Amino acid sequence: MALFSFFQKLQETTPPTSSPAESFDIESLKTRGLELLEQGLDWVNNELLHPDTLIQLGVIIGVLFLGALVTPAVTGWLKAGLAKLPENITQKINKPLLAIVRPLFWLFGMFIALTVLESAGQSTTFVRIASSLALAWVIIRAATFIVPDEYRKTIAWIAWLIAGLNVFGLLAPTLHWLDNHGIPFGDAQITLPFVVRAILFSALFLYGANWISQRLRARIDTLPRVEPSIRVLISNATHVGLFFAAVILALTSLNIPLGGLAVLGGALGVGLGFGMQQIVANFVSGVILLTDRSIKPDDVIEVDETYGVVKSLGLRYASVVTRDGKEHLIPNEALVANKVVNWSYSDNKVRIKRRLRVEYEIDLRLATALVVEGTKKVPRVLAHPAPACLVMEFGDEAVEIECRFWVDDPQNGISNVGSEVMLSVWDLFKENGIDIPLRQEEILIQSGSVLEVKMAKD
Repeated sequence: MALFSFFQKLQETTPPTSSPAESFDIESLKTRGLELLEQGLDWVNNELLHPDTLIQLGVIIGVLFLGALVTPAVTGWLKAGLAKLPENITQKINKPLLAIVRPLFWLFGMFIALTVLESAGQSTTFVRIASSLALAWVIIRAATFIVPDEYRKTIAWIAWLIAGLNVFGLLAPTLHWLDNHGIPFGDAQITLPFVVRAILFSALFLYGANWISQRLRARIDTLPRVEPSIRVLISNATHVGLFFAAVILALTSLNIPLGGLAVLGGALGVGLGFGMQQIVANFVSGVILLTDRSIKPDDVIEVDETYGVVKSLGLRYASVVTRDGKEHLIPNEALVANKVVNWSYSDNKVRIKRRLRVEYEIDLRLATALVVEGTKKVPRVLAHPAPACLVMEFGDEAVEIECRFWVDDPQNGISNVGSEVMLSVWDLFKENGIDIPLRQEEILIQSGSVLEVKMAKD
């Protein structure tokens, strides 16, 4: 190719420097510059301004102009056609399809021009370069819509660099040079192509493992005869297994010997023994919780001062959502080692107690009957077992009675249903003239004692 012959000739005729002093000689620099300028002008006159080259450049400019002229009309037709398709399909293909219309026209135009010039016996060097660049443009435009938005520009620049080197025949020499220059590492060396391949293979296998894991998790979550905790265990085990499989496949693809993992495993074991005790403890505790099913998703538990519904169980922590919307991430080790109240371990039914005080002068049997009647009016209170009211203690100032009732939805809250019961009982007490006694304190002044009264100003 004429373009390559210029660079080759330029390299052959450029004299090497013999010493630092000579390289800074002004006269030699001027002479060398004039030689390069003369060579460039000769190439322009003999190659670039050659009639065959001018014909090719004219064809390329014509194809570019024609593609730019036709693109708006074709884009309008495509938009009108896409508007007739379902909206979900239109949103997926609208932007990528419209983005490649112009380079696709240029590509077709270059291929047609290339065929015509070859049939006429004309030179096609620059047209081939233009068609290769147009093909690279189409592929890059279509491929960049697959990757996330934040990576599109970076990937597009890298793809254009590779495409440019390939078009000018410099890709293979560049890769050969990069493969032989790197950082020594044992018997091998870490080169830029190796790093790029490592990133690509790792990303590919990890993305595939994550995609398969999501599909399998969705399928596992729909298994009808499997306990929720076993589903979580199977899902997590599948995810971890696929992750390790992806790592092994990536190492194998990079020709990294797996025997070296023995050393890594020993170092990892030492790290686990010293710096990762809590992580390992939580991991093992998570497996225990998922296998013994003492705590399951949707259970209502109470840990220390945290009361809520178990939203999810993981291998490191459990997510507990409280009634005020806070999501607590409780380590699995705390759920295994500490005392946990599971309100729905074997049955969702929960008994709630609320104490009241009534005066000695009232009809005690009527008061207990009103408490039971008021409790039954609350919708969440179960009829079976039936609510009950017990006399608990004859206190110094009042009689203490206790209301006991059952609910089967503790995940909806305990204090709120207790408040509804107390309000219902309060209304019935008011209707029947039953008062709640107030605490009173009596002061006994014995004879002979002195009571001092002082006036103080603020």
